[in-house]
Amino acid sequence: YATGYEITDQLPFHMKRLKALLRERRIGVLTVKKRGSAVEPEELRRKMKLQGPHAATVFLTRVAGAPTMLIGQPLKRP
Repeated sequence: YATGYEITDQLPFHMKRLKALLRERRIGVLTVKKRGSAVEPEELRRKMKLQGPHAATVFLTRVAGAPTMLIGQPLKRP
């Protein structure tokens, strides 16, 4: 079984930019998935100090060798 995701943003990875985006969108629950990134998911969640009623998933990966973050949410099944 596979889970599909709707990706809303693809940005270069910057902690400050991610924190600001999550605060702006009122994200309180963050799922972190990583491939090829040295960032630890638990440490990242702690640093974000999340508050809000919404949820999101952030994928930390490399695109063309550059650290990248993809932000989205799982697709809803009918």
